[in-house]
Amino acid sequence: MPLWILLGLTAALALGAGNIPQKIALAELSPFAYGVLVGIVAIVLNLLAMWYYGDSFNFAAKREWGFALMAAIFFIVGSICIGVGFKQSETNVSQFVALFNTNTLVATVLGLIILKEFGKVVVWKILLGAVLVVAGGILVTI
Repeated sequence: MPLWILLGLTAALALGAGNIPQKIALAELSPFAYGVLVGIVAIVLNLLAMWYYGDSFNFAAKREWGFALMAAIFFIVGSICIGVGFKQSETNVSQFVALFNTNTLVATVLGLIILKEFGKVVVWKILLGAVLVVAGGILVTI
C-alpha cells in the first residue's frame, strides 16, 4: 500500500475523531478561544516536528509562502465556520461533519482544473467518488 493512502486514512481517522471532543469543548468555549488553543498546539507540534526532522524555514520560496498564507486563510475561515456551527446546540455532529466534508468535491474539481491533474488520475472515477460524497452529505441533512 502506498504511504499516501495510509497517511490519508490516518488523517481521516484523526480528523473524524477530533470532531467529537471539538463539539463537547464548544459547549462552554468560544469558537475563537478554541481556535486560538488549536493554533497554539499546531505551532508547538509543528516546531517540534521541524526540530526532530531537521527542517528549517525556506525564506527564499516567496511564491510558496504566498500560497501557504492563502491556504491558511481558507483553512481558518473554514475552521471558524465549523466552530460556530458546532457551537449551535442543535447541530448534530453526524450531520454537520458529512455536510462540511462535501469539500471533497471542491478540492477534486479545483485539483483537476487548477493543478491539471487530468493525466494523473482516472477522471470519471474521481468525479463519481466526489459526487457520491456530496450526495451522502446531502442525504444526511434532509
